[in-house]
Amino acid sequence: MTIEIRQVRSKSERRQFITFAWQVYRNDPELKKYWVPPVISDYMKTLDKDVYPLYDHADLAMFTAWKDGRLSGTIAAIENRRHNDVHHDRVGFWGFFECFNDQQVADALFDAASRWLRQKGLDTIRGPVSPSMNDQCGMLTKGFESSPVFLMLYNPPYYNDLVLKAGHHVGQELLAWYIDQSIIDIERLRKIAAHVMKREGLSVRVLDMKHFDREIENMREIYNGAWEKNWGFVPMTDREFDFLVKSLKPIANPHYVYFVEDRNGRTIGFSLSLPDINQALKHVNGNPFTPWGLVKYLWHKRHITMVRTIVMGVLPEYRNKGIDSILNTWIADYGGKHGVFASEMSWVLKSNEAMSKLAKVIGGWPYKEYVIYEKAI
Repeated sequence: MTIEIRQVRSKSERRQFITFAWQVYRNDPELKKYWVPPVISDYMKTLDKDVYPLYDHADLAMFTAWKDGRLSGTIAAIENRRHNDVHHDRVGFWGFFECFNDQQVADALFDAASRWLRQKGLDTIRGPVSPSMNDQCGMLTKGFESSPVFLMLYNPPYYNDLVLKAGHHVGQELLAWYIDQSIIDIERLRKIAAHVMKREGLSVRVLDMKHFDREIENMREIYNGAWEKNWGFVPMTDREFDFLVKSLKPIANPHYVYFVEDRNGRTIGFSLSLPDINQALKHVNGNPFTPWGLVKYLWHKRHITMVRTIVMGVLPEYRNKGIDSILNTWIADYGGKHGVFASEMSWVLKSNEAMSKLAKVIGGWPYKEYVIYEKAI
C-alpha cells in the first residue's frame, strides 16, 4: 500500500480538498447526526490567497493524501508572518485537517505540512488553526453529542488519537460554555448592571446599521485593544477586520451587538453575539445559495433557538469593573423576550479564570472542550 502526497494548486483541486470531508462524515451515522457541512463557497474564499486578506501577511499550502489511488486525507500548512512578528517566535500552523482513521495517512499529512513549514524557517507546528486564531481553531475533545455552533469546529473523536500518535502534545485548552438563559436570575443581573452603569456613568446602545462603517471602527479599536495580551492573539489588519465584519453583516441581528459608552460617548466595550445559523446550515449540504438550498436555509433559519457570543471585549482600564455583567444582561434580556433561551460563550481559554468565573455566575457550564496541539519540527 502506497501513500502519495499532492499539493493543491488549481481551483478544482481546492474544491476537491474542501469536499473530501463529506466522505468522512456522511458515511458514519453518528458523525452525520451532528456534523454541519461547511459552506463550500466560504471555504473557497478562505483558501484563496488572492481573496482572503490574511494572506497579505501569510502563506498557505494545501495537501491531499492518496492511499492506493484513493483520496484519504487533507491538511493545510499556514505561515503567518504577522503572528511571528507579534509573538517573537517561529510557529507555523496546520488546519483543515480531515482524515480517515488511518495513522499512516495522518502521519504523511503532518510530515508534508511540517516539511513545508521547515522550509519557511519555522521550528514549531501548531493546530488545528484554520487558517488563523481569528478564524476557526481547536480540535474537539469533549462534547461530541451535539452539533457545533456557528464558526466552531466538529471532528471525529479518533482525530485526537491520530494527532497524539503523530507526536503532538497539548499546547492550549479551550472551552465552550453553555448558558441556559431560562434559569438565569435576570432580575439580579439587571440590578447588578444598573448599579455598575450608575457607578461608572455608562450607557448601552445597539448596533446602528445605518452607520455600519463607523461601527466597524468602534469594534476594531476595542477588539484589538482588549485582546492584545491574550495567548496567540494577533491584531487584525484593517482589511482583515473589514472583510470579517462585512461577511457577518447579513446574519447579524443589531439587538445582539451591544456597545457600552462612557459619559463622553466613548466606546469602552462591546459584545457580538450571532444567531446560531448552523441550525439552518445543517440542512443545506454546504450550498445555501442554490435555489433549493436558499429555500431550506430561510425556512430553518426561522426556528433558530440559540446564539453564540463570539466576542466580548472591554478596554484595559475598564476591566474588572462589571462591564461584562452589563453586556450579559442585555444579551439574556433580549433573548428571553424573543424565545431564545440558549447561548454559547466560545471560545474561552481554559486558563482564563476570570471568564470562567463570569460564565459560572450566569449559570453556564463547560459543555465542550477543544485542544490546540503543538510539536517541534
